[in-house]
Amino acid sequence: MRVFTIICLFLALIAVGCGKKAPAQVEAASLDDLNRALSVVAMQSRSFPPSTNELAAFLKLSGKSMPVPQPGKKLVLDPGKRLFVLENQ
Repeated sequence: MRVFTIICLFLALIAVGCGKKAPAQVEAASLDDLNRALSVVAMQSRSFPPSTNELAAFLKLSGKSMPVPQPGKKLVLDPGKRLFVLENQ
């Protein structure tokens, strides 16, 4: 009887532990994070990336996603400053 109870308890713990895990929330990167990623990618490749795919991959390594601008704004690469800025659409 004691062995049966231990086996049932063990199986119940395994069943609870094997359930689906909730997906982790991915934090959106700030404008500073995006500019930092831009400078790191630019230093590694010795030129500015032609698209945001490299930046997205770099941010994903740090557990963040590309930021979504507020309604009415858009992310633009300022060629003079070589930084991302928010501009009105």
